[in-house]
Amino acid sequence: MKDDPIRVKVDPLLAEIVPQFLGRCVQTVAEFRDALRSGNLAAARRIGHALHGSAGSFGFEELAGIGRNIERAAREGDSATLEKLAETLDDHVSRVRPVFE
Repeated sequence: MKDDPIRVKVDPLLAEIVPQFLGRCVQTVAEFRDALRSGNLAAARRIGHALHGSAGSFGFEELAGIGRNIERAAREGDSATLEKLAETLDDHVSRVRPVFE
């Protein structure tokens, strides 16, 4: 279902910092949308690159993939794809829930 939580298994050693990371991801969505509104593809590329690296290091592989796709689309100047990715990112960040195991 589109509204169901996206559960991601995360190392319990990261339990204290993952909530901060996810809170930062909410800000990232807003920053990414601002970059798109202003046509700043360089900022969009940097946001995608940073998201790819940080999400991957925490074990959020799908989120890391979204970041990688943002970086690629920004590099290629693909505004239509970037708009779709903004929706994908927003949806994912709003639904992702860490499970510490």
